[in-house]
Amino acid sequence: MRLPSHPALQYRWAVRDSRDGKVLVYYGLRNPPHHQETVLPVPAALAEALAGLDGATSLDSLPAAVRESETFSRLVAEGIVVDKQDRRQPSTADHKRTCTRCVADDHLLPGLEFDARGVCAFCQCYERAEQTGGSAGPRNAVDEAALLSIAKANKDSRFDVMVLCTGGKDSTFLLWYLAKQLGLRVLAASWNMPYTNDTCRGNIRRALELLPDVELVERTLPINAVRDAMRAQFGQVGAPCLCPTVAHVLFFPLAASERIPVVMQGVEEVQLAVMSHVMRSLQSGKGPARPAPLSIREQTLQFLGMAARAPEPPDPFSLMADYIRYQRSIRSGLNPIYGPLDRLLARARKDESVFVPQFLRLKTNALYGSWKEVATLMHKEMDWKMPPGQKGLLHTSCRIEKVKDYCQYMRFRNMRSTSFPQSIVEVGAGVFFGLLSREEALREVEELGYHREPEVMAELLGDLRLSDADRHSHGETVYSLCDGASGCRG
Repeated sequence: MRLPSHPALQYRWAVRDSRDGKVLVYYGLRNPPHHQETVLPVPAALAEALAGLDGATSLDSLPAAVRESETFSRLVAEGIVVDKQDRRQPSTADHKRTCTRCVADDHLLPGLEFDARGVCAFCQCYERAEQTGGSAGPRNAVDEAALLSIAKANKDSRFDVMVLCTGGKDSTFLLWYLAKQLGLRVLAASWNMPYTNDTCRGNIRRALELLPDVELVERTLPINAVRDAMRAQFGQVGAPCLCPTVAHVLFFPLAASERIPVVMQGVEEVQLAVMSHVMRSLQSGKGPARPAPLSIREQTLQFLGMAARAPEPPDPFSLMADYIRYQRSIRSGLNPIYGPLDRLLARARKDESVFVPQFLRLKTNALYGSWKEVATLMHKEMDWKMPPGQKGLLHTSCRIEKVKDYCQYMRFRNMRSTSFPQSIVEVGAGVFFGLLSREEALREVEELGYHREPEVMAELLGDLRLSDADRHSHGETVYSLCDGASGCRG
């Protein structure tokens, strides 16, 4: 094997510090089977040399111990250390590579790799999952027969299912499907988040009129508490979002006290595609992990435990690390609301007979048909409306959704997070699984908040009392609202 004459780290690889020493971290998604190899331990001496590889230094100038090391040779063989002319250049909006199977591209997803067919690494992961039987959806998926069986056996509650609803297309479909199609006794639960758009609040009201057997429970939080928590989120994790965790914290204890056997929320399978098809083998960053099957009760308890008492991430560069930090940050900002959930979890862990609702999900890929068909059906059946001026069907309930998009994209682009920008991955998965055409998906992508700072950002920052100066000094905010150390865009 020939070593590069002027070695450089391939684009999107960086040397980082971890608790166990130096590691190489990839900020992107590699082609399978290397998609499992995103965090690579390296000896300290080699890490120091790798951190300085920019293509300007000749191979001969490196210490012999580096040039002759087995690890260095392996990094060259795997294309992680390359000659300077082989280092990929950042894509731009006008010059990018787009997947031939979906619509993911290496501008909105820097570091995304493609195979010889031009198929992106995400679609390759979905293909591999299908080939190995891993495409059955989320582990806690439930079908019509199972829901009807649970409802038939339910003698202890006025309700068969609690639906966490926002007035968006997915939770509206869920209400309609469970209450009207299956005839279940539904308790709708809505956290009246201050930034839910008025259209979706109206959708909830009309849903109750059209489904008169559905009962609604609504909760709010003090607006100052929400603002303070969102401001803290910007500083701690670089994005303001509190949903859907707050709804889980508020309503699971209520479902338990009412002995409601099932809790569901309007989240599509494609919104869990990374979790279901990619992340299972990437959670540790150190290779495939296939845990033993868990009972639904245990899955629910672990899910709620992550919301209530998320541990420090064992690997700060795994895909789960940002999710854990997000959960921990919300807890620190809204700690007083967690008491009922803490008590439920403590009782359930101490006594297996303690009632815990099952957290279940629909297999929406099979039920929906397509996003357009769902929206048309909900308009017909539930008088469901889109927010004025909105064209994209992916997320329809939150006024600041584009802020989330923008912050996730900027943090990923600035190599501050290994967690992929969520919406572009979901749209791509929607194409792969047949929920929208490629042409429709390209229009969806144009609607996402990646291309420029969203107009609503200024309103939100003003509401949270974050000034222009805070963009540069408020913790993680600099990486989500600014171009790393280069200064703010906008």
